[in-house]
Amino acid sequence: MPIHVRLLTVKDALVLDRVAPDVFDHALDAHWTHEFLNDPRHHLAVALDGTTVVGIASAVHYVHPDKPPTLWINEVGVASSHLRQ
Repeated sequence: MPIHVRLLTVKDALVLDRVAPDVFDHALDAHWTHEFLNDPRHHLAVALDGTTVVGIASAVHYVHPDKPPTLWINEVGVASSHLRQ
């Protein structure tokens, strides 16, 4: 089955109910997940194998007084079953 990548919105939080081991460092917290996805400066892309999240990349739209806005990649995680794919 091909891997599909999508950018999540707050409406997509249920996608995170099925996450493969090793993708995140810790168990997800529903409150923090909602807060993260509800913030327009936070971004979470997921790689899906069917309906299971097998990879993530989180990023923040970063603004600074003397620099143009930048997308800062905070974290990348991949299930060990999908490394090097």
